[in-house]
Amino acid sequence: MIRTLLAGLAAAFIVLACASSASADSIAYIKDGNVWLTTPDGSRQYQVTTTGGYSDVTQSDDGTIVALNGVRLHKLARDGAVQADFATPVSSTSPGKSFWGPYDPAISPDGTKVAYTYYWLSQTTTPDCFPPKCLVALNEGGTGYTWSDRLTDWKTGDAIGYHSGWRHPSWVDNDMTLLTNPTHIPNHDVLLDRISDGGNGHGNMVMAWFSDLGTTHMSGAEITRDKRKLAAATGDDDKTLSVYLVRGFPSAWKDGNPIGSDVVRCYRYEGPESGSYSQPSWSPDGSQMAFADGAGLKIAAVPNFASECTLDGATPKPATMIAGASEPDWGPADVPPARVAAPPAPPAQPAQPAQPTPPARTSLSVTVGSASKKAGVRLSVKVTGKGKLSAVAKAGRKTVGKASKTVKRAGTASLKLKVSKKGKLAVTVTFKPSSGETMTKTLSVKVR
Repeated sequence: MIRTLLAGLAAAFIVLACASSASADSIAYIKDGNVWLTTPDGSRQYQVTTTGGYSDVTQSDDGTIVALNGVRLHKLARDGAVQADFATPVSSTSPGKSFWGPYDPAISPDGTKVAYTYYWLSQTTTPDCFPPKCLVALNEGGTGYTWSDRLTDWKTGDAIGYHSGWRHPSWVDNDMTLLTNPTHIPNHDVLLDRISDGGNGHGNMVMAWFSDLGTTHMSGAEITRDKRKLAAATGDDDKTLSVYLVRGFPSAWKDGNPIGSDVVRCYRYEGPESGSYSQPSWSPDGSQMAFADGAGLKIAAVPNFASECTLDGATPKPATMIAGASEPDWGPADVPPARVAAPPAPPAQPAQPAQPTPPARTSLSVTVGSASKKAGVRLSVKVTGKGKLSAVAKAGRKTVGKASKTVKRAGTASLKLKVSKKGKLAVTVTFKPSSGETMTKTLSVKVR
């Protein structure tokens, strides 16, 4: 059931200002088409992306970010690196499409799954005539699920599922979402969807929770981690923001009705600064909530209700902390340290004059024909012209053979080198032409 206490209370009558969060939390938000992070007290902002095109953002407990860019979802590291860029089954841009989405992405606390809103257009007829006359267009909606790093079909492969009829998802835990804003009356305002049941695309039961009969509309709700408080954008065009005490969270369902549920609306904010209230997002400890209106990001302290509603400790009129910020999502991961600015480039050095390039040394081509102590080492050497050809064989530092001859013309010259030792010898061949640079080559020769 739902009971209304202190309903309709204007923000101006709520007392006590917002206190800063003591933990190392962060709030992700959108500003000027980019993803940003801020500390809860607003003392430090960090720009995650710079390319623009982003319209919504959500973050998991470990700091993984998923942001909506056009009709695609981007999985982002805290430094803005795109780890995955993927579509959903409703990400069509075709002019004749019947599905629209995704919207309102929400990543699970463990970062593995993303829930999102979708819309689709269907047709029916008035009860007093038949097609093709009297056709009536119906805008339907629902919540789809995807893995956080890839396109995920609703019914095949590694499908997680979908749930038609309710929108604006948020996560209760890693296996349950809280859905609101039904597309059909008189369905309950708030629904719980257990992922392990397979989604209503796989035949799970509808776990209706409650409706707030004291308001015309509920959308974009979120519950604290201890399941003790709930907040939602409410009223016509989301012009109010309601805060609830959850005395009893459903433990089971019978005939479609929750067992053990007890929800009390404690108070509400009214009069957003232009526009509407966004979906609220709770701090990890449940003591504060972040939300946005046309002015920007705001934070409000919420009392510790214990067993009854109270205004003791509530922020009377939350101030704008970051102007122009929208779509806030609060998580336990810290804001990264500021990026280190690149050092300035050193001054340009004057160009150095070109140095002359020494001429390349001509390589001496030497071939060993045979090598024995008895017959000597027979060498074939290609020479460039007249000159003196010589060879020296050494075993370690000891000279064990010498030979030389005069070459009269270019071509291949033969040289026989007598040696006094067997084994592995170092043979150095030298050709000194009549003019030009002396050429030398040393070979390792095995003498039998």
